[in-house]
Amino acid sequence: MAASVEFSDFVPVEDWPNLEELAVGYHEHLMPESHKLAGKQFEHTYDNGWRISHEFVSENKLVWKVLEGEGAGLSDSAEYKSFEVRPDIFFVDFYKPAYKEQVTMVLDIITGQAVVGVSGFSGETETRRTWTKFVNAVKDGRGPVQPYLPTEELIGKHILYQYNPRDAYEHFYLNKGTMAWHAITGTEKGLADAEQCKMLKLRDSLYLLFWTETVMPVESIIVVDLEEMRSTGRFFCWDPKPQRAVRMQFGSYATILAEPNVAEILAKPIRR
Repeated sequence: MAASVEFSDFVPVEDWPNLEELAVGYHEHLMPESHKLAGKQFEHTYDNGWRISHEFVSENKLVWKVLEGEGAGLSDSAEYKSFEVRPDIFFVDFYKPAYKEQVTMVLDIITGQAVVGVSGFSGETETRRTWTKFVNAVKDGRGPVQPYLPTEELIGKHILYQYNPRDAYEHFYLNKGTMAWHAITGTEKGLADAEQCKMLKLRDSLYLLFWTETVMPVESIIVVDLEEMRSTGRFFCWDPKPQRAVRMQFGSYATILAEPNVAEILAKPIRR
């Protein structure tokens, strides 16, 4: 049965649930994993001087190696999950235990373009926060690195994301760097906040969103497809209550609730 849509009152931060409670069920609308990368190897040049290879040795294991730049010669293996968010565009997510870092790649195997977000922890366990750094890349031999550019196309949109029959959130994209979210139903029902947000355009109607939550130490990287009306993403979190890491992939179905053209409205005379 679908959750009630009766709206809640303001919820104080001390009454927010812990992140492990939040994570339950968020994979229910996640698209099926793709195994198309198995057996393939890619070498990319990054805009910070790195050259790194990723060899997808099986359907769930990859080997990475730093070929040039800081840490040259380092290599290791990791278990990964891959999702084909558009034909030949892959959302790849894996954890590096030796570094306690989560790596998320959006990889276009046609153009060779890629963007990578690496998330980790800082601070002591009682006050631990999360961080994310982004680097852009291009497949070797494809010319200079061309980063995905920030977009204004989401500004003014009001979108509902349903992660399962119980958990639904609405997003408001306010300007080029700010979004607001509100949990309408589910574990976080009634919670809301505004966050600094990175919005990149990957293809027509295909976007990468990233935000660090102000209250909770959560790093979210999401690909939103407004043609197929779904999202694919991951959380990388430090749960301060049990004091441990929470890592998960998730997916949702999306519905555009409104997309007003504010500039057009403001250009019209005010009715009195």
